Amino acid sequence: MVDFVDRRRTDQRANTLENPYWISSAIISNLADAGKNVVLFSFPKAGEIYLIQEVILQNIVLAVTGTTVDIGSGTIPLESTTTGGVLTVTDLDEYFKQGDYAVTAATFFGSTTGNTSDWLSAKAAGTYAAPRILIGAAGTVPVIYATVGAGFTAGTFRVHVLLTRIPGV
Repeated sequence: MVDFVDRRRTDQRANTLENPYWISSAIISNLADAGKNVVLFSFPKAGEIYLIQEVILQNIVLAVTGTTVDIGSGTIPLESTTTGGVLTVTDLDEYFKQGDYAVTAATFFGSTTGNTSDWLSAKAAGTYAAPRILIGAAGTVPVIYATVGAGFTAGTFRVHVLLTRIPGV
């Protein structure tokens, strides 16, 4: 278990439709987040099932060579747990591996077959199981988080996830 920084945006959790929708994290900054685990999204509604369709990292301000970012899965004790709380790591690079991150462009990046995250493998196989399917919980809340390397000395980025809430839950 490790402590973390909270960069969730709770203002984007009101979508009640079952069609796909995008959620975005707050901005991750070298000034506040270098060398830290950063919780990007949480799924606190017990039994609610989500299909994770895309995970995109948006490089807003160029980072420097040596910057590493992995996007993984984990849990926090409760939805009310925030910065300084405990993050339990499930898989460090479940959705995005640091080899997919290029610091040379202010653009968008996703998981590639060159590095193949578990999520991309599941998506390519058409699997409807974790990590492509995420099930919410009120306690031991599932999260998507970023591990930001200490070499992140300049720049900003955010993460976007396209998901579908499975109806009837």
